[in-house]
Amino acid sequence: MSQYKLIIFDFDGTLAITHKAIVFCMAKTFEYFNVEPPAAENIRGTICLSLANSFKILHPPIETAKIPQWIETYRSYYRTEGEKYLDLFPGTQEILQLARNLGVHLGVLSNKHVSFVNLFLEKLQIHNFFDLIIGDNGEIRHKPDPTVFYSMIKPLFAELDNSQILVVGDTAVDLMFAKNARIDVCWAAYGYGDRDRCLALKPTFTIEDISELAIVVS
Repeated sequence: MSQYKLIIFDFDGTLAITHKAIVFCMAKTFEYFNVEPPAAENIRGTICLSLANSFKILHPPIETAKIPQWIETYRSYYRTEGEKYLDLFPGTQEILQLARNLGVHLGVLSNKHVSFVNLFLEKLQIHNFFDLIIGDNGEIRHKPDPTVFYSMIKPLFAELDNSQILVVGDTAVDLMFAKNARIDVCWAAYGYGDRDRCLALKPTFTIEDISELAIVVS
């Protein structure tokens, strides 16, 4: 029986291969505003951040007042064209099924807008695995701030000790969130995180493929 009774997954780069969709939609957004798109590598480096922060980093001259328009343009492209670039990491469904068979509760916590998280979990046919889905709704504090853990997650699973909860994520943001919440974390090294930075945060576990999570949860 697994030590962990609740596993909280990140979405981008942990459950799903999303960088192609993000790079495509970011480039389309920049083109829409007649600005030269950043290099794909630079866009990938902002995947763990909120859209507002991503635009500030990728286009420093942007006026704060114009950021909401850029965000809505990006989301429009993502909503209509992004899904064709999405896919699951191989073995994801099998790992989720294994965890459920072991009686483990599953959740998703993403800095992506919650409507997209729900939409793409449905498109990828894994929505039904999750007891809890949390994303940006304009009100919650983004990872790595642990507020959402104490205000939303912990109250729903009040019977669980922190030692029974595991975060699985691919970036330093996910690792810092887990450490700030004082819960174990498994680094998904196959995702989009910077290797040196993530290893420096000393995750509880490291996996190079999502299938390796079977050893952690079994």
